[in-house]
Parts: sequence; C-alpha cells; structure tokens
Amino acid sequence: MKKGKFIIGLVLAGVLAFTQTAVVFAAPKLESVKLISGTVQAITLQADPSSGMTTVLVGVTDENGDSQTVRIGLETAMELGLVTLDGDGNPVINEAALGRKIEVDPTTVLQDEKKHPVGLALSTFFSDIAGLSYYAIMEAHGQGNGFGVIAQVLWLTRKLDGDASVFQAILQAKKDGDFSSFTFEDGTSPTNWGQFRKAVMGDDKKGNLEMVIPHKDKNNNGNNGNGNGNKDKNKDKNKDKTNNGNGNGNKP
Repeated sequence: MKKGKFIIGLVLAGVLAFTQTAVVFAAPKLESVKLISGTVQAITLQADPSSGMTTVLVGVTDENGDSQTVRIGLETAMELGLVTLDGDGNPVINEAALGRKIEVDPTTVLQDEKKHPVGLALSTFFSDIAGLSYYAIMEAHGQGNGFGVIAQVLWLTRKLDGDASVFQAILQAKKDGDFSSFTFEDGTSPTNWGQFRKAVMGDDKKGNLEMVIPHKDKNNNGNNGNGNGNKDKNKDKNKDKTNNGNGNGNKP
C-alpha cells in the first residue's frame, strides 16, 4: 500500500508541476491582447453547440509579417465588415474582406474558455484512459470530489485497464460505500475504500480484483439454446412420425 501512496503522490506532484508550468505559459497570451491592426488573412465562423452562440475567429498579419488569431463577437465582426447576413438571415463570411486592412478594439476581443489548470493537467496525464475528458473530471469535481480523490480514482482506473465508465463506477462505489461491482478471485468483494485500493494495487492477499461486467448475451445464448433444442426435438419427432408412416405404408 505504501508503494501505491508513493506513486499517487508522484502523480499529484506531477500535476502541480504541470499546473505551475501551464500558468507560466498562459500568462504571455493574456498580456499579448493589444490593438489589432493589419491585413485580414482568414475568417472563420464557430458555433458553440451548448450555448448556440456564434463567434468569429480572425487571422491578421501586421506590417512586420507577424500573425495572430483573435476571437470576436458576431456583432463586432459585422460592424467590421467581416461577416454579412444571407437571404435567410444567417451569418456568412464576407470573402471581400480577405486581404483588407482592419483595426480591432482590444476590448472587443473574446478570451477562450479558461480551463481549471488541475483538471486540465489530470486529463492530460491520464489521456490514455478511453473516453476520459476534461469535462468528465470537472463534472466529478463539481459533485464534491476533491482533485486528490479524483487523481487516486484515475490511477486505480488505469491499474484496472478501465475506461471512463470504470472511473465513474469507482467514484460512485466510493461515495456509496458499495464495492459489490468489483470481485476478488474467490467471488467476494471489498468491504471498504481502503481494502479496495489495496486490492487494485495488488497488496491484498485475496488475489487480483476485477470488475463485474454483465454479459447481456448470456440469457440470449440460453434462449437460443432452448430454442434450438426444441427445434431439434420437434424435428426428430416429425421424423419419427414420417418414418412410422412410411413403415405402416410399406406393410403388406
């Protein structure tokens, strides 16, 4: 168990180190928002599927040949002549604006969504877990799970070769104190969080721990087997009747 705590400690230390580095690299981007002037190189419309809001990405090259891309609101883009409305009232890119010089007020520049540095670091570190996303981690955090607990659960998920659904199952098991979805080789289940962690890390004498995965085909196979069996019986029964009929017909 000490080995498990040590490894988890290394993970958390890595997360904190990554977080500090991420903040350092992010700082210049926030400070680089200055008056935008130059030639328009690209215009891209982007719609947020969750909010339905449309924003515009504008690529501009200044007189020194330096390029930058900024995000502005749809209204601002229309005022600058970068976007127009079609006959149905839908925003479309104004191709004539490409190659034209513009100036954009820095106060109209929209900042991209700021992600929690620890949540982002965890999603990056455990990116090998299938189906795991930054948003799944932040949802778990929003449900009252600390990042320390989430890091432990992610590590245990990886040890079990699990995916995002296993991550959710472990979190739920810890919350409910019910680990019946996980069994030892002898068919029993951990009774508490400490025993569960020891088992996953290989420190429990009962053997390896595995997650119970219901086999939906089990019942179907059984039904198919019964169906085939009945079919064969009926076939044999009909065959016997036919043979008996033939036998009686051949009697003198």
